[in-house]
Amino acid sequence: MSKQWKLLEKISEETVSQFPDLNKIILQLLHNRNIKTQAEIDEFFNSDYSDDIHDPYLLQDMKKAVKRIYQAVEKKEEVLVYGDYDADGVTSSALLYDILYALGLRIDVYIPHRETEGYGFNMNSVQTIIDKKYTLVITCDCGISNFDEIKKLKKAGIDVIITDHHQEPQKLPPALAIIHAGLSREKYPFDKLAGVGIAYKLATGLLKSDLCKLEQDEKNKTAKWLLDLVALGTVADMVPLRGENRTLVKYGLIVLQKTKRLGLQKLYEISGTRVDRMSSYTIGFQIGPRLNAAGRMDHANTAFELLKTKNIDTALRIANELNQNNSQRQNLTKKMVSEAKNQIECVDDDLKSIWVSKDDWNLGIVGLVAGKLSNEYYRPSFVFGFDGQKWSGSCRGIDELDLMEIITKVSDKLVKFGGHKSAAGFSMLPENFSKVRENIKEEIKKKLKGIKLKPSLYLDVEIKLVDINWDLWDLLDKFEPYGMENSKPKFLIKDCLVKSYQYLGKDKSHLKIEIEQEGVIKKAIFFSGVSKFSNLKTNDKIDLVTEIGVNEWNGNRTLELYIVDLKIK
Repeated sequence: MSKQWKLLEKISEETVSQFPDLNKIILQLLHNRNIKTQAEIDEFFNSDYSDDIHDPYLLQDMKKAVKRIYQAVEKKEEVLVYGDYDADGVTSSALLYDILYALGLRIDVYIPHRETEGYGFNMNSVQTIIDKKYTLVITCDCGISNFDEIKKLKKAGIDVIITDHHQEPQKLPPALAIIHAGLSREKYPFDKLAGVGIAYKLATGLLKSDLCKLEQDEKNKTAKWLLDLVALGTVADMVPLRGENRTLVKYGLIVLQKTKRLGLQKLYEISGTRVDRMSSYTIGFQIGPRLNAAGRMDHANTAFELLKTKNIDTALRIANELNQNNSQRQNLTKKMVSEAKNQIECVDDDLKSIWVSKDDWNLGIVGLVAGKLSNEYYRPSFVFGFDGQKWSGSCRGIDELDLMEIITKVSDKLVKFGGHKSAAGFSMLPENFSKVRENIKEEIKKKLKGIKLKPSLYLDVEIKLVDINWDLWDLLDKFEPYGMENSKPKFLIKDCLVKSYQYLGKDKSHLKIEIEQEGVIKKAIFFSGVSKFSNLKTNDKIDLVTEIGVNEWNGNRTLELYIVDLKIK
């Protein structure tokens, strides 16, 4: 689907005059990311672990949680860490395991099965916890929406400490302590931490406590070495890479390059990860998907074991297994997307949402399918499979809609639900399927009435070819790590002449063109662009949207334009 280009508002001359020493293009990029003061600019470009990581004790229940955990250490209690099956949940589980083990606790870790148990606590797992006589349960990346389950644990005399970052429910569960920066009651300076970021707050709270018997040097080392997990989970969960998240990921990427985790080292080798080029892209497209593949294709315990094993043979075996799982996941996703598209009759202005289902679809893949449908058709997309007892699925949204607001309106007919504005999941009994589907479709129609749904491509700033040089690149490089709310800058370049073009790749699907503007000539490449612009000719006038990157080949480094979209004039 073609996208409408939207050039972001140009900065004022007054803004330019306030920062006379800053490149105008860079100033515009900062403004677009709502970074407008000198202090904000300094924090963005010069994130510092000592200055920009907030005190964990600013979180309301931190003292209570830390005190209870050290009580468990003293009494040698049996403690359970209860996690989640995605990359954020798995890294959170591994992080809490590491810190609690370092403090001398005996810990078990329980990660529910995606298909048979679903997200968060369930009454069967609660009964197992009671039967095994745990006295303390610490959740990570879940728990905030499990009121009834936590009530039952409390009644059985089991204390629960929640670490979570998901949407606050109307009624908080009766846990001993809730560590959640996004709660309305909190005054913590940053409310967008991932689940692993919240778990890290608890870890640093434990290390900072007077009850911690580790030497100061050991405390510092322990906190720093956990940052590889924080970076992995934060990027994989697609939370905003701003503020504290940016600082955590920046330092976490350094630790990832030096990680002591044998499983990650072997995963780097098998996936072809360049350790010297570790970036948020590496996490998002190489490491993260392989960790997530464990929970999607089988059980997330495999990914957890990868992160904690100290046996080289085990590390190699699991890394190979995750790599194979990821390949299977890719193939299955393609198959399910194709089957889903066969259920979509016509995408026109009257269609305001997409709802597809098949009883044998893999429940670990439905979220990926929903994402691909939403991206391609720009409609909120709901994808469901059947687990033998209930319909379970995922949905992905669009800018104009809040999915959780919609889903909450039918919550009385759901078995379980949760998520965010743009991504959510829920399950329901077969007898409620049709009613829920129709209610959601009607609600979305009301919300989107009169709105023509067309995806937008937001452009940071218009530049000239002459502006693209190594000085600009050195400044752009400071914007790393990229991620949510700090995407790679997209530049508008208008009125270019196509000097030449060629098709690249085994299937000749990539388009490489040479363009000229006001006497300046540059090369640009459009990956998979041939299918969209097979009619492009020499001497065509074009406008294009590009990202700027570096191409390294045979020891040579050249600046290259990567085309995001173009228009033939």
